[in-house]
Amino acid sequence: MRNPLSPIRSFVSVWSARHLHLPIKEMPFVYLDITDRCNSACLACDIWKARNAPLAELDSDDILALKPALKRLKTRLVSIGGGEPTLRDDLETCISGFRDMGIRVHLNTNALNVDHKRAKSLTDAGLSVVYISYDHPDRDGYKAIRGVDGLDRVIHAVRCFRSLPHPIPVGINMTISRLNQDMPERLAQRCVEWGVQKIQFNLIHTHLQHQHMEKDRFIPLLPRPEDVPGIKRTLRRVTRSLRGLGVATNSDFFVRRMEKTYAPIRPIPCMAGFSSVVINPWGEVMPCYMHPTGLNIRNHALDRLLRTRGFEEGRVQVRHCKIPCWDTGSAEPAIRFHLPYLLTHLSEVWQQARMHLS
Repeated sequence: MRNPLSPIRSFVSVWSARHLHLPIKEMPFVYLDITDRCNSACLACDIWKARNAPLAELDSDDILALKPALKRLKTRLVSIGGGEPTLRDDLETCISGFRDMGIRVHLNTNALNVDHKRAKSLTDAGLSVVYISYDHPDRDGYKAIRGVDGLDRVIHAVRCFRSLPHPIPVGINMTISRLNQDMPERLAQRCVEWGVQKIQFNLIHTHLQHQHMEKDRFIPLLPRPEDVPGIKRTLRRVTRSLRGLGVATNSDFFVRRMEKTYAPIRPIPCMAGFSSVVINPWGEVMPCYMHPTGLNIRNHALDRLLRTRGFEEGRVQVRHCKIPCWDTGSAEPAIRFHLPYLLTHLSEVWQQARMHLS
C-alpha cells in the first residue's frame, strides 16, 4: 500500500533540491523516449526524418534494467514517447514491467497504430493514461499538418480506449500553428463529445525535441505576433469552459504567458532535472532535451548518474537557462511545483495529480 504522505515527501525533496541546493533523493517523473522512428510526417516536427542514430535503440532488457534505480529514486511516473512508441512490438512488455513495481505509465502517441486490439493490449499491460496528438478536426486539415491521412484512425483509437471494459483516461495534445489557430474551440468540442479527460494546447516551437527543425519550414507555420493575443483569448475561453465541464486542461497561468514560448524569459523556476529526467532512445540521460550531458544508462545506473558532476552541471544550466521554452511538458509541472500557484490552486493541482498519479 502506498504511503499517503509520499506525494508530500516527493514535493519537499524536489523543491528542496531546486531551491535550497540540497542533494537529489527522489526523481518523481521520467520521460522515456523508446524510438525516434515515426509513421507521421508532421510539418511542425522533424523527428520522423531519417538520420544517423548515434547508437542502437535501447531494447526491452535495457529499458527494464532501469527498474532497480527507479525504485531507489521513488519514481512515480514513467512517460513513454518517441518518435512513435507504438512502432515497438515490445511496448507492452515495457509497460507491464514498470507497472509491476507500482509505477504509473503514460503513453504519448499519434494513435495511427491503435485499433481495439492494441488499445486493449496496452491497457491490459497496465497503461495508466494515453495522450493522443490531434491537431485539426477536419480530415484535410489534419492531413496538411501531420502529413498522413490519419484522422479516421485517431478518432477510432480514442473510441477504442473509451469503449474498453475498464477505460483509462485519454488526453489530447494540440499543437497550434498558423494552420489551425482558429480551430481550438471546434477541436475541444469534438473531444468533449468523445469523453476525453484532458485537452492541452501548445504553440508550435523549435525547442526541446524540435530544436533541430529547419527554420525555413518552421517560420511559415509560426503565428504572426499580432495573432498571439487572439489565440490567448480563445484559449482562455476554451480552457475555462473545459474546467467547468470537469475536463483537465492547461493552467490559466500557462495560457496567459503563452507568448513566452518565443521569449527567453522564465516566469517561474524550471524544474527540469529536479522533478524529471529525460532518457532518449539510445540511453542518453539529461535534465531536458536542451542540456545534454553525455551520460548513458548503458554505462551506469540512473540514480548513480544523477549524482555525477556531469548531471549536476546540467542542472546548473537549467537554473541559468535563457532558452525560449514554454511547453506543457516542462512548464506545467513547474507551475504546479511553484508554491504561490500551488497554495492558490489546490483543487486544480489535486485534479491533475489524481488523474496522473493515483
